[in-house]
Amino acid sequence: MEKLLLTLVTLVLVPSCSSQSSSCSNYPCPKYQVVETNEDFEERRYVDTDWITTKLSSRDSSAFMAASKTLRAFCNKQKEAGHEVLDGWPILITSTDGETPSTSLSWFLAPGSNPEITDTLVTPEHKAATTIYVRSYSGTPSRTTAEENKKILSEALTKAGKKFVSDIYIGAHYESFFALSHHNEVWMYSA
Repeated sequence: MEKLLLTLVTLVLVPSCSSQSSSCSNYPCPKYQVVETNEDFEERRYVDTDWITTKLSSRDSSAFMAASKTLRAFCNKQKEAGHEVLDGWPILITSTDGETPSTSLSWFLAPGSNPEITDTLVTPEHKAATTIYVRSYSGTPSRTTAEENKKILSEALTKAGKKFVSDIYIGAHYESFFALSHHNEVWMYSA
């Protein structure tokens, strides 16, 4: 049952501000340089990026669907108001553990986007250039596979002697649910 719900969540999470393809190659993505490649992860240096983000009320599938609906409605209102919103891939699901766990959903905004943020549920988020450790994996995205790959990434980073932020991880997803194959990533910030 959980797998079915997560599959449905993935379907709903796909941004709809513009039509999307199954590959980032045809749509804007955050730019980065590969610093180092290892067997279990890649070290990347990302440039400054902009996102629209909404917080989730919980970590269950209904909260993910509600967050996706919030971002979709925001994009539709922006278009109706004449504001250009150039979205791209990936979508990010950021989970923070610790004393006050939280989860948020973010959609990448391509350079040249000019949304007017008036919705209190949607916040603009500017991410400064940073180094991120990335583990790629395939298959239909789910919370379970993201957490499994986070564990593998954490162990690989520890073994490689890398310092990283352990209480925040990001699931990055690049394709529509209807894609024949899926490219997913787990991101962890360099400390």
